[in-house]
Amino acid sequence: MDHLSRERRVDEEWVSLLKEAKAMGLTREEIKKFLGSHTKQKKMV
Repeated sequence: MDHLSRERRVDEEWVSLLKEAKAMGLTREEIKKFLGSHTKQKKMV
């Protein structure tokens, strides 16, 4: 799999996840906060 097709697949997965979060009623800020909190936790491990 070349770089562009792998990147496109990842982008499509992110878009799908974000759409699901929106459908569940999460706001843009809630999504950002969630992603930010998990990134910080991962760096600490």
